[in-house]
Parts: sequence; C-alpha cells; structure tokens
Amino acid sequence: MLSSVKSFAIAFAVAIIIFGLIGYFTAPQLRSLTDNFLTPGEEAPHQGSYDIPPVPDAKAGIISDPAQFPEHKSFTMLLIGSDYQPEVFSDYRVSVENSTDMEVLSTHQRHYKADVAVLVSYNAKTGVVMFSAIPSNLMVTASGIQMRLGEVLEKKNVTYFTELVAGIVGMPIDYYICCQISLFIDVINKLGGIKYDVPVNMNYVDEEERIVTDGSSRAPIPLIIDGRQIYDENGEPVMIPAGKAFTINLTKGIQTLDGEKASWVMRYNSYANGFTGRRDTQISFFRTFFETFAKEENRSRLSGVISLINTSSYGSTNMTSSDFEELADTILAYSGYEKTNVNFPGSISGTGPDERISFARNTVYTTYDKYRIN
Repeated sequence: MLSSVKSFAIAFAVAIIIFGLIGYFTAPQLRSLTDNFLTPGEEAPHQGSYDIPPVPDAKAGIISDPAQFPEHKSFTMLLIGSDYQPEVFSDYRVSVENSTDMEVLSTHQRHYKADVAVLVSYNAKTGVVMFSAIPSNLMVTASGIQMRLGEVLEKKNVTYFTELVAGIVGMPIDYYICCQISLFIDVINKLGGIKYDVPVNMNYVDEEERIVTDGSSRAPIPLIIDGRQIYDENGEPVMIPAGKAFTINLTKGIQTLDGEKASWVMRYNSYANGFTGRRDTQISFFRTFFETFAKEENRSRLSGVISLINTSSYGSTNMTSSDFEELADTILAYSGYEKTNVNFPGSISGTGPDERISFARNTVYTTYDKYRIN
C-alpha cells in the first residue's frame, strides 16, 4: 500500500514538473493564438492598451498605382449615415399600453447613432471596387466600455469612429463622408432622385418616433380620451408628443425614390433575417448610387455634393473639393472597374433590438487583407 502511494506521489511530482515546463515555453504562443480570436470586448489587458486596434502594415493616404488604371489613384472611404434628425423628430417618447392603463415615459433627449457604415475601396492596381457594410450593432470597446459600433459616433466623434473601423478591418481609410438623415435627403434630391429596386415591401410604424411637420408646434399635446383630459397618478396632465408617428411605406419593386423615400430604405430594419437583410440592402443601394451617378456627365453635380456636405451643419467629411477633383477620374470610371461585395465575418446573436454581432479579429483581417491598398 505504502509502495503504491509512494509511486503515485513520485509520478504526480514528475507530471507537475513536465506540465510546468510545457506551460512555461508554450504559454506565449497559446496566449497569442487566443488573443487573435478574442472580440474587442473580451480582449485581455495588455501593456499600452488601446481602444482603436492598429492597422497592420498600413500605408495611409492616397497611393498612385502604375497598374490596370495607371492614371487613377487608389483610395478607401467610409460612408456613414446617422439617424439623428432633431429638426424633424420630437424629443419625446410615449408608450400607451391600453385605453384604460396608460404609461407615459419620462421626457428625455433622444440619442443618435451611426445607422449605416459602408466601406468603399477603389483599387486602381487590381481594377476592383469593393463594398462592405460594417454592422452598426457590432460589439466594440470605446474608453473601456463595451457598446455597439453605432453608438460610438455619439460617444466619441466621426474621426474616432472612422479610425476604429479602420483598425477593425485592418485597412487604412483615407476619407469619410458622414450624413445625418436630413442631409442625405438633400443630397438625393439635389441629384434628382434615384431609380432603385426596393427588395421587399417596407412597412413600419413607430409611435415613439414623432415627426413634427414644418411650421407646427413642437410642444407636447394633452392626452384627451372621449372628451376627457387624462391625468397621471400625481395629478399631472398626461402629454403626448406633437406630430405623427414615423412611418415607412414602400412597395417592393423598381421605382424612383426621392430623398425621403431613399432615407426610408436606409432606415428600414424589419427584415426576417435581421442584419443580413439590411446589409444586402445597404450594399445594393450604394452600388446603385455609384452606377447611377459615377459618370463623367455628373462630375459637376458630384462636386457640388461634396461642397454641400462641407458647408452643411448636418454632416461632415474630410474630403475637400480639391480632393474630389484629384479623385474624380477614378470615381467617374466606376463602370470600368470590377465590383465585389465583402460580407463582414461576424457571429450574430439575439434578434430584433437585441441583435448583436461579435467578431474574431484575425478572421476579419484575413477577410479584408486582399483588398487593402499597399
């Protein structure tokens, strides 16, 4: 018996020593391997920690490529759409459970987010234009706090947002164009509308998002039922927001969209397959936009759009009119380039408003690496 115990103790001690040595020499490699597959929100602390991942082997700025289109300049830009529309939506929310039991939510300022983020890359060397929708519900970390990517625009700013996306995909982004809804509407109207194949019937009503029409009062309205004003438990009159409920009503099929209807296409989010449906719509819309307007006869109109964004209080861009003129030959040669869509490689969990997407950084780098301009 004692001999067996002694043998076991010796074997146990030897095992500890062996596994200790293995752990000592392999831990750095294992740690490196697991770090590559952690989402930003799960990333272990490390020396010189950062919110924005570094772009690997990146060369920022416009690069001339003596290749398939030697006269063109390669560049990457991020198109950002914000749902912020303070001149249209009231600042109030209301929830009515039923006709006898009403709950009015407290008044508060609406938050806004980046609803749309589409990466567009013109590579003159390969002759490829790449489109990729970056999920607004992608889980990231900003200032040590985990949040959805779309929320970063309000919490930080558009420059930080752009640099964060660049770090996530591992591609330098030369330019960003950020439009609030009202500016997006103005841009589409300025270009005369857009002919687009709406992929599904889009019908949506949001009673909490109240539209205040031009010239009408933004003041709340007393809630009256059957001629009787309704009061809350504290004896205060129950107030509802002015205006009407935000409504999307589009029929599937090819049609010419004005700015407002085009904004509905961008905002619609009630797809049976969640982000996948919205991603495909965003990409198809912007591809249609480029196919429609990225032509030589539209040079002055597109230049006017850049000027409009630069002077508007409802958007921003780091692309100047001079930058556009430098890139115009590339942009307007869109029809001569091969087009490709790249789906962001993420894991989807939850549905509806709880849907969120996580990602493995190494997988994302690998996916976008062939489109990075070197």
